Amino acid sequence: MDTLGATKVPNRVGAGPRLAAAALDYFMSTIAVTVCALQGWGWSNVVEHLPQSSELLSMYQPMDEALVEAGLVRGVMGLLAASALLGIVYPLVEGLTGASPGKWMLGLRVAHADGRSGHVSLYMKRFVIKFIRPVLGTIAGLSGLGLLGWLAGPAGLVVTLGTLLLLAPHRQALHDKLAVTAVFRRVEL
Repeated sequence: MDTLGATKVPNRVGAGPRLAAAALDYFMSTIAVTVCALQGWGWSNVVEHLPQSSELLSMYQPMDEALVEAGLVRGVMGLLAASALLGIVYPLVEGLTGASPGKWMLGLRVAHADGRSGHVSLYMKRFVIKFIRPVLGTIAGLSGLGLLGWLAGPAGLVVTLGTLLLLAPHRQALHDKLAVTAVFRRVEL
């Protein structure tokens, strides 16, 4: 607190550290997808029942045979299933804890925009907004509501382009603005 009794708001983290955390997350999630695909872990049943999955698999048939020969359980289907599973599970870590593995490694954490510590409902609200594309895609795949799958692309594009707002003085991406959150250094919270 300062001399007037007001709480000092910690400095928000800008684009550089958040980009570094995202790069770490990309690298670690790619390794996780590969391990899951090699082990045969994933939502194979869900992927098999997606509309037009047979056309997709036939298109990748030559690659599928090579992947199976290389030891990838279920080939392309296993890779798609592991990607579908981890496309939700990996970012859900941030939705439950307030820090993705990459953010955690760099000492970053999501909190209220005013610097107060967050809670699971705040993190989950931000997760649904930030990861609207895989969230809508998963709901579409599980429910068969194709319209949600169609909306996933444009919604994801808007949120992705909204990350450019990190370059503004407020250092909040669109998903942070909508969820009323910001990213801070963990030690400052």
